[in-house]
Amino acid sequence: MKLRAAVLAVVVAASLVPFASPAPALPRNAEVKNYKRGLNFPVDMAHVPGTRKIFFTEKNTGKIRVLKGRKLKRRACANLNVNSTGERGLLGIALHPRFKQNRYLYVYFTKASPLQHQVKRFKVRDGRCRNPKVIVSGISASSGGYHNGGQVEFAGGKLYVSTGEQHQPNLAQQTNNRLGKILRYNPNGSVPDGNPFGNAVWSYGHRNPFGLAHKPGTTKIYSTENGPNCDDEFNVIKRGRNYGWGSGYRCGTRGVGPNPKGPEVRWSNIIVPTDPAFYNGKMRTLRGDVYTGDFGGRIRRLIMNKKDTRVRRQRIILRGQGSGVTDVMKGPGGWLYFATTTAIKRIVRK
Repeated sequence: MKLRAAVLAVVVAASLVPFASPAPALPRNAEVKNYKRGLNFPVDMAHVPGTRKIFFTEKNTGKIRVLKGRKLKRRACANLNVNSTGERGLLGIALHPRFKQNRYLYVYFTKASPLQHQVKRFKVRDGRCRNPKVIVSGISASSGGYHNGGQVEFAGGKLYVSTGEQHQPNLAQQTNNRLGKILRYNPNGSVPDGNPFGNAVWSYGHRNPFGLAHKPGTTKIYSTENGPNCDDEFNVIKRGRNYGWGSGYRCGTRGVGPNPKGPEVRWSNIIVPTDPAFYNGKMRTLRGDVYTGDFGGRIRRLIMNKKDTRVRRQRIILRGQGSGVTDVMKGPGGWLYFATTTAIKRIVRK
């Protein structure tokens, strides 16, 4: 994720996107409402189904925060010692599919010392993150503070983790290395049967896949990926597939390495896409598609085919959200929620 676009106040250029409509296309019966303002760089959110509770990560402070309705709990669920230089920090969050039974919460973060990326699991009791356990460790965080990946997502009972290539494109093509990959683990951090290379690697050839999403009730995985000075991407993730990033990559091509797969959507001019979500909530006019934000403060609707395996077309539904949209999800009440670097908002009926 190019968080440097926010950290260094970089203005993201308008993208030349195939199929994108020239004007925002939010449904006529919908509007944006502030849910909670004055937040400190929330990056990722997790909603407890059937409740008004939202957990979210603060990139720079290392705090796992708790919203109950619009009330922000003064005391954090946990406060991790993070290195937040550049794009590092407390990044991804996910709840175990049986959270209401086992109370397990997972986060991806940059541990300050020794410097590395980890996935840690907590057991939530009384609004506090207890019994910390490192599930995944030793992912390199040593290269300049950028291209960290940073997302965790459950699908089909397995935990998927995205990692960046740490400014080392050649590593993205090495299937015995965890950088530049989508990884697949059991919930306890062990490597499941069925992974294609006999290790944690599920797909490879990624540059910086910051966003991960899945279609609820399926194992269909989607990812957004930040390109270099071109070719931000949206990908449908498949077992063992090479997504083409590596040494010698040329803009506008399928990529390098064996049988590279070109992106499902390619943004030739960078937009800095962030964490997407498959939405099937209360707003009937928005159901059944994938939504993703970007650091230009926009939200895009990626309109899927009937099998949810291809993007038929896309349109921008919202612009002008200021400091950039970091995450999108279905939240309390079934509305479509999104986070910016200073607030959580939602799209509701007028």
